[in-house]
Amino acid sequence: MKFRNWIVAIHGWIGIGLGLFLMVISLSGTGIVFQKELDHALNRSLYQVTPQSQPVSLDAIVAPVFAAHADLPIWFIETPLTPDESYVINQKLANDHRLQTFVNPYTGKILGQRIWEFSLVGFLYTLHHDLFAGRVGQIMVGITGFLLLLMAVTGVVLWSGWRRLLRGFTIRWQAPLPFVSYDIHKVSGIVSSVFLSITALTGIVIVLVHFLPMFNQVPEAKAVPKTAPIALSQLLQKADATIPEGKTSVIEFNEYDPAQLLVRKKLPHQETGRFDLSVVELDRYKGKVVQTTKVVKPDPFFAFLVAIAELHFGTFGGLPTRILYFGVGLMPTLLFITGLVNWRRRRTIGHRREVALNAAAVTQATNQVQR
Repeated sequence: MKFRNWIVAIHGWIGIGLGLFLMVISLSGTGIVFQKELDHALNRSLYQVTPQSQPVSLDAIVAPVFAAHADLPIWFIETPLTPDESYVINQKLANDHRLQTFVNPYTGKILGQRIWEFSLVGFLYTLHHDLFAGRVGQIMVGITGFLLLLMAVTGVVLWSGWRRLLRGFTIRWQAPLPFVSYDIHKVSGIVSSVFLSITALTGIVIVLVHFLPMFNQVPEAKAVPKTAPIALSQLLQKADATIPEGKTSVIEFNEYDPAQLLVRKKLPHQETGRFDLSVVELDRYKGKVVQTTKVVKPDPFFAFLVAIAELHFGTFGGLPTRILYFGVGLMPTLLFITGLVNWRRRRTIGHRREVALNAAAVTQATNQVQR
């Protein structure tokens, strides 16, 4: 078999064999490109509040949540970054799902609750991340990313434009449907190949990072101190005084160390995108600042991780890049449909050729017998 035939076979069988699976991964990824906007638009009653003169204390925000679900530990708190946003209290369920409680920052009233994984955005994110199959699902997603990368590379090798550039970017709209399908597959494939390769490669890296030992160490659980913890509002004031120019974005609790409280800060003009690496660590029971990490520019390793995530999710260039990634996310579905049409056409042609050859062989054999 010639080299090109091997490439055609690899490209075709990956596309046909895993096409539907690639569609699931790509379409779910497309849905979360605008996950915040989509979630807020679908759940305005949970996220949006009317600004008032003075918000209540953080303790008054958390109190009704504790009263309703005292048996569930608080995982982290998402604080409002604008005056018209609500607090989102995330509690950890037994199956590692998140119970989210939305609280009005001005009244302390609970606006609603939901399990994040059962929301539309949560469903799409979990489906894209691990297919609701945990570690096994992450491995499957990583393998799919590798095969998508392989399919993009083989598609570039097979592109007809290497011989005639203009023809490689031409769609014959007046031709019969199979030829139109072939041209759409050819053009959309080469146009999106770079971006599909980027998302596939960065996706593979993200999966591998999840398996690094530094992100999978389970610390030894510490006992809960017998004294009462310091009020959260007081701890937050100390964190604000430590990094006054930063805006609190997330407050994290540690299920293994009840005394630890991490207050993440979003710095003005920071270079970390959506990742808030500046942190104030406090002791909830002693009320002391344990450690302060102020990051304007992350170290090379975390800068690499931030860059990989930004490239994968398309959040590095603002709205235009996200729109571009949204379109690229639809490409595997288009390529699968047109590729399937092309595959069926090739099989039909091959079958007809085989029938013709068999008929010719029968005719030749008949003629020889008659002689």
